[in-house]
Amino acid sequence: MKITKLFALIITSAFIFSSCSNDENLLANAELKNSLKSYKVKRDASGAYSIDLDLEENTKSEKIKNYETNTNEFHLYESDFATSKRQSEELLIDGNQLSVGFIDTRTNRNSNITIKDDNISFAKTSEKNDEMLSEYSITSNEDGTFNLDFTVNNKVAVDFVYNEDDSIYEIHLESGKSKETVFNRNLIKEDGKALRIDFVNHFSNNNLQKGYASKEEVIRRKPRVAVDNGESGETTPS
Repeated sequence: MKITKLFALIITSAFIFSSCSNDENLLANAELKNSLKSYKVKRDASGAYSIDLDLEENTKSEKIKNYETNTNEFHLYESDFATSKRQSEELLIDGNQLSVGFIDTRTNRNSNITIKDDNISFAKTSEKNDEMLSEYSITSNEDGTFNLDFTVNNKVAVDFVYNEDDSIYEIHLESGKSKETVFNRNLIKEDGKALRIDFVNHFSNNNLQKGYASKEEVIRRKPRVAVDNGESGETTPS
């Protein structure tokens, strides 16, 4: 009888110790913060892209160009040395695509943002004159949401549409009267899905057919943004 009680006490103690250890591990993982608090990718009025990083305390960032995937990777490391929490870098579009990846060695979490846009330095004069979007930025927030801020040129009408079939936030731009030129939206990224944003530009193309003048609408989607945290597997705007 005494042996049975002693055995039961040993088992109970082992179970309690194991439970405490598991709880401590779960708590430690829960308290493990991302090295990257937030970031902002922006395109200014000249068409140039740049990125601002807001890092956690004692975090080191190293920018590496991954030529296999054509991605600008920011590797984030824990550092004992006091480093600047904010960092800014210029970004260059290679062809018509810009890819930025964040590799957090502290939490082993990866995320990326991919943008399809024209390199305005090589754009035709007519395309530059047709620009409706002046500048824009996409900012990640610590609560998992994103802020989209943008400015359009004068005489541009703006319409916001959520394309449920393709899960895309669409910002439609076309010539028209508008009292506003500056806009902002807070966007929510669904779990397991990439956050996708398309600027949809509507143009009128004048054609002459059999002596009759006609107008044909031309739609151009640019820029196109896709934000992914590694869950969806979508890394490029379709």
